[in-house]
Amino acid sequence: MRRWVVVVLIGLGALAVVLAASLAFVGTQLDDAKIGRQDLEFEVEDLRQELNSVSEERTGLAQQLEEQRKANTHLTQELERSRVAAQAAAVPASPGASSQDAPAAP
Repeated sequence: MRRWVVVVLIGLGALAVVLAASLAFVGTQLDDAKIGRQDLEFEVEDLRQELNSVSEERTGLAQQLEEQRKANTHLTQELERSRVAAQAAAVPASPGASSQDAPAAP
């Protein structure tokens, strides 16, 4: 009977050692997972800040683009008015005048 008790106690001791090793392994993995999660949270926060910065920059560039489009439209209209004025100035004053009397267009 004593032998049976000793075998059971040895078995329980071995089981306790296996459980302790398993617990240590799982704890280590849990700590590594927490550290990895914290690293990812920091990275996510950095990416959010970068996204906000890029979004603000994009908004500024969109405003500049709109201003440049308006300026371009204004200049195009002004150029067209100048062309019309130049063409009107190049047309002779009287419709019956000959083309030889009209000044040469540059």
